[in-house]
Amino acid sequence: MLKRTEYLVLPTRGSEPGFRIKLEGTVFRLIATGSWTIREAAALDGALKKLRVPIPPSREFTGEIDISAIEELDTAGAWLLQRTSDAWKHSGLGTNYRGATEDFEILLEAVSRGSDVELPKQEKESAVTALASAIQTTFGAIWHEIIALIGFLGALVACLGRTIMHPWQFRPVSFVHHLDKTGLRAVPIITLICVLIGAVIMQQGLVQLKRFGAELLAVNMVAILALREVGVLLTAIMVAGRSGSAFTAEIGSMKMREEIDAMRILGIDPMQTLVLPRVLALMVGLPLLTFVGDMMCLAGGAIMAKIYLGIDIDVYVERLRDAVSLNHFAAGMLKAPFAALIIGIVGCREGLAVEGSAESLGTHVTSAVVKAIFIVIIMDACFAMFLSAIGV
Repeated sequence: MLKRTEYLVLPTRGSEPGFRIKLEGTVFRLIATGSWTIREAAALDGALKKLRVPIPPSREFTGEIDISAIEELDTAGAWLLQRTSDAWKHSGLGTNYRGATEDFEILLEAVSRGSDVELPKQEKESAVTALASAIQTTFGAIWHEIIALIGFLGALVACLGRTIMHPWQFRPVSFVHHLDKTGLRAVPIITLICVLIGAVIMQQGLVQLKRFGAELLAVNMVAILALREVGVLLTAIMVAGRSGSAFTAEIGSMKMREEIDAMRILGIDPMQTLVLPRVLALMVGLPLLTFVGDMMCLAGGAIMAKIYLGIDIDVYVERLRDAVSLNHFAAGMLKAPFAALIIGIVGCREGLAVEGSAESLGTHVTSAVVKAIFIVIIMDACFAMFLSAIGV
């Protein structure tokens, strides 16, 4: 048995940084030395976790943490000391500090108060509850987005009404500029994509219908699909990715540079200056691009018909006359202005929602493209079902 006058130094496991252990009589002492800061926190933490009190807890023994030799102490070091003190107390070893300066005492006291705060217990949600919460959050976000788009559409209609009442406020130069960017400059890519898609549809139709000896019906299929669905849908998706993202990026950059705030201070309405010309230009340009897309889909089908069936262009055109009517063409063209309106509203609204960071700009550009394409596809499906129901 150790007497009170006996002096014993207990070696720690390895060379521990920043402290050593002594057992002097009935006092189990941790002597902290050097720097106890965030830089040494990882090494100190590992060493303190290995430390064990090698005496049975009893009232005769006490713990002491001597910090008189500490040169530097910050919050991380104070927390490690407080954690060690609390661990000793929980094991039944009463512990106190020794050699603390006034500054050290203030820091240790602050860390002690923070350690005493009990964190609220978080109840673990079940999988069903988490799924229901996620669904509720998703539908709530969708509902808020719908309300926001309807509100933006109302603001755009009000702006259009003011412009009709005061036509001199309309900006024809801006309108023509955006018509050129969204319409004329998009013709090459729309032409290429629609020719390829029309050719692919014709080729696949010929391969499948050949089994039934009905290869000529592939012309009917390409004509109806191109005029009613494929032409307008492909064009709208390409315009959403090309022009919708451009609207968001342009207006969002102006929002980041506070140019829109400056316009409002000068009495210039951003809705009338930035949004209305873009949306109107898109509503004029997209139907024209849809017409180009329809014709290019049919041209791609004609190429495949010539290669696979040897059908000349005059025979192909005659077959088109028998297969389609004006209703098919009108069904596709009717969707184009609505698709343009959706793309323009979504792109401009996302641009005005950009905050003052490049990350926000990138997020809203991506969001504009995804939302526009998603809503356009839903709109196309609704129109398709409605037109079929009324026999168009």
